[in-house]
Amino acid sequence: MNESNTSAPQDEGAVLDPEQVRLGARLKQSREYLGLSQKFVADRTGIPRSAISDVERGVRKVDSLELKKFALVYTRPVGYFLDEDDDADPGNHTVQVVARRLGGMSNDDLAKVADYVEMVEVRARLQNQTKP
Repeated sequence: MNESNTSAPQDEGAVLDPEQVRLGARLKQSREYLGLSQKFVADRTGIPRSAISDVERGVRKVDSLELKKFALVYTRPVGYFLDEDDDADPGNHTVQVVARRLGGMSNDDLAKVADYVEMVEVRARLQNQTKP
């Protein structure tokens, strides 16, 4: 087997890389949380369904371009999948991405973002009030 090929699954019985296993588990958890099938993800990313299965089991490495495709489909920042904390919060990574993007905005645009955030907060409060 060519070791430089990141898409080749590891031999049966090989010791799995804990980081690869954690990444695969986080990808699987995100897919299942969104209610997506492996076939759906395969269709959207162009990554074969069998390869997605191998990635989720931690027996196949993911290259950076594939990880970007997964992140796009799962609507999560790439950093969330790479976080070494088992209890990583996707919200924390999203805040970091938003903060970087806010840097180049005009004051008018920043005011619109602030208005939007306030609207989302009000909606969340209202939704919480209507729950039994």
